[in-house]
Amino acid sequence: MVLNRAQDAYRKTNVATADTASLVLMCYEATIEDLRKAKEYHASHRMDAAYERIRHGQDVITELLVGLDFERGGEIAVNLSRIYNYLLRELIGINSMKSPDVYNGLIDILEDLREAWQEVKRKYDRGELVFDPLETRDNWARSISA
Repeated sequence: MVLNRAQDAYRKTNVATADTASLVLMCYEATIEDLRKAKEYHASHRMDAAYERIRHGQDVITELLVGLDFERGGEIAVNLSRIYNYLLRELIGINSMKSPDVYNGLIDILEDLREAWQEVKRKYDRGELVFDPLETRDNWARSISA
């Protein structure tokens, strides 16, 4: 119990002090982990547990989607919007009749996006990129730590 509270406090502090690129990476990590767990639950026919992880993944992807800045992000924001909407549609359509392998393609997409954002983060850390603070930081924090 005490360990869980300490982990929660650490996670919340981590999110509250993170830069934008780190927040995006945390979202990808959380969603990838959600889908890996959902796949395991799905394979063992524990669909209620799988749907819980799917719903959390949907929440995080939704936060990524609403956090897009189409004015400054231009074509990249539009393309990310399309990808996030695709992921959400696929997650909504997952049911117990489908093979657990349905998660693999979604995880692959998220891993590719994570890799791209890791490069963005490296450039940010070297001072080659600058991000403005996000107004939606509190929403992101709730989604990641849920």
